[in-house]
Amino acid sequence: MKLKTLVVVGAFSLALFIAGCQAASQTPGPPGPQGQPGATGQAGDPGRDSDQRRAEDQKRADEQRRADEQRGADRQRGADEQKQADEQRRLDDQKRADNQRRADDRTREGHDLACPAGEHRYTNPNSGVVSCVRD
Repeated sequence: MKLKTLVVVGAFSLALFIAGCQAASQTPGPPGPQGQPGATGQAGDPGRDSDQRRAEDQKRADEQRRADEQRGADRQRGADEQKQADEQRRLDDQKRADNQRRADDRTREGHDLACPAGEHRYTNPNSGVVSCVRD
């Protein structure tokens, strides 16, 4: 029981002490002496006219739009060049395949050529063309 009483009395004393400190701090004291005047500050930026600011913002937006359009055009040009290169490669491959087919056909014709009676096979040394000539 003594312990409970001691705790209650301690808590009550602490509450009174805190309340007393708060009540004392709320009463203002006498004013102090006047301080020294401060130094004068530097002149500030005079600012910009809203029309000038709007014009600069518009100019910045136009430059950004031009840069974006240029990037898009560069991207499109690159795609077009790639497409053209692919088409050229395809045409070159087709041409090479056609030339090879013709060369194979010429070679086959020369070997498969059977000459009629009274003629024999002749290979032109300049062109490599095989034909039948009279004996």
